Amino acid sequence: MSEKINYRLANIQEREMKLRAVRHEILVSDSETALDMILDAPAPAALIQSFPDQDLYYLMHKIGPYDFIPVLSMATSDQWEYILDVEVWDNDRLDLAYMTKIFDLLFQADPNRLLRWAIKEKPDFFEFYLFKNMQIFVREHDEVPPEDFDDYITIDDKFYFRFPDKPKITDDNDQPEPGNDNDDEFRQDSGPAEEAWELIEKMLKAVAQLDLSVFHGLLLETAALLTAETEEDQFRLKNLRLAEKGFLPTHEAIGIYQPTKLSSVRKRPDSSLFKQETFDPDIPLPPQFFSQFIEGDDLFVTALKLFDPEFIFHLESELAALINKIISADKIKLRGKEDIEKAVSKACAYLNLGLEVILKGEKKPALAREVIKEYFLEDIFRTGSRAGIKLKTKAADWFKKSYMNKSKLPLSFLGEDYLGVAGGLFLDRPLYYDNYAKGFLYRNFKSLSDISQTRQSLEQIIAIDTILGKLDADIQSFKQGILTYKTLILTLWAKDRLNLAPTLEPIEIKAFKDFFIALFSKADPKDPGQIQLNDMILWTSEATGIKEADLPERFCEVLTDLINELEAEYSTVDPKNIDPRYISHFLLKKNKPE
Repeated sequence: MSEKINYRLANIQEREMKLRAVRHEILVSDSETALDMILDAPAPAALIQSFPDQDLYYLMHKIGPYDFIPVLSMATSDQWEYILDVEVWDNDRLDLAYMTKIFDLLFQADPNRLLRWAIKEKPDFFEFYLFKNMQIFVREHDEVPPEDFDDYITIDDKFYFRFPDKPKITDDNDQPEPGNDNDDEFRQDSGPAEEAWELIEKMLKAVAQLDLSVFHGLLLETAALLTAETEEDQFRLKNLRLAEKGFLPTHEAIGIYQPTKLSSVRKRPDSSLFKQETFDPDIPLPPQFFSQFIEGDDLFVTALKLFDPEFIFHLESELAALINKIISADKIKLRGKEDIEKAVSKACAYLNLGLEVILKGEKKPALAREVIKEYFLEDIFRTGSRAGIKLKTKAADWFKKSYMNKSKLPLSFLGEDYLGVAGGLFLDRPLYYDNYAKGFLYRNFKSLSDISQTRQSLEQIIAIDTILGKLDADIQSFKQGILTYKTLILTLWAKDRLNLAPTLEPIEIKAFKDFFIALFSKADPKDPGQIQLNDMILWTSEATGIKEADLPERFCEVLTDLINELEAEYSTVDPKNIDPRYISHFLLKKNKPE
């Protein structure tokens, strides 16, 4: 008997593995090919119903919702319910427009099945949608219909319904006028639009054709619905269903970003245990849609290629759970390929960073493979997250006590590059300022080099702020131009060398020409800019009272970059041709228009 059971289980496993291969091919194909592969399959319904809910939902948006209607007609009710759960909620509120969209898709897919399922399995959910879009009136047998019943719809001359926000035609001028509605609760969330009115009318007429008594019961229950309680209850049930698939509520999923020290990282059980697990047909296989977005040559992706298929199979479940937590924590709406890529790229970036942190910069795939075998992916992710959060915390702590904050200077005072770095660190989820080097202004921290570069820039920002606090410049004297740390430092330096008052009032162009000539006449052919740099360091020391040797190293790097910028921008400019409109590094008095 046991041999027979094992033989049957082996057949089930073999069949599931074949379906899994077919599903993967469909997921990575273009939309038209994917749809053809599904509909031309020997048993399309069995294939469709074998898809994990997330994979089918991804395909719906990849192929296009309305082109996907034939597939939805063969999907299971659980797959329908998942689509509703992820589409129609806006945080903790139901989105009526999206409810209309999904109900319309499912109604076109299989109208009778949708109505039976909605009324039997999700009556409160369906009645909530009806209540928010329509008004119901039940006429007693001895009542005369009111005079304003022209815009009501009835099937049996007993139950009437109408759409209060739908314009109605008057007898006088045949122009539509707004419907009158005294239901305050309804008016707050009224009227998705004409599509909803048409859809509801078709659905209610279909229900009446199926069973008039069910139609009567549906309208009676809808009219007596308590919407606030219903929405709260449906939200709770939705969270429970999604939690089973790894989509925790946002306040719980956000824990994925909790920093984790290496000393507190959990270790996996013996990896040999994975090979001892038997196939269980009652446990659904993990989704595969994200695997096509895991690409590149970084440490994490390279390490994955070294694993055997058995271990990769279990990693897929782990990675899917991690990505689902990211989607929940970041409140990502998966309504397109780019939304999925966003979640997958973040997971891969922080996993790669976590591996580099654990390996202390070693970029050997074989070592990374051992780390993945030893630690859970979630903890590796948190280790990577910790590196970015440490920088964010350092930036936040600095800014609270900074000279910029006390002087109420905007972040734009830091200039474009430093503004980008600081702006990325001040986000809820810190990002690396890439300045379109790889096609993006900001991206997720992905390596220790990203962390190192950002840390260096942050230290330079802090050094600038420290020195400016010592300079104690008169910010109130700034009246004209664009004030950044560059224009502040360079203007005060120039004014000091010109024996002018140390304010931020613009320099007369005639006086500035003398400084400009002196600036570029002092050139060391063996080391360009060194004389100017030495003079600026000397001025900083004199103005702040800090010994040259004690000036922060990071600030000296900033001054070096400033001198190099001046050399690149102005060293070939003839002093006779100086135009203050094109000198952006100093505060200069503009020429009066002729």
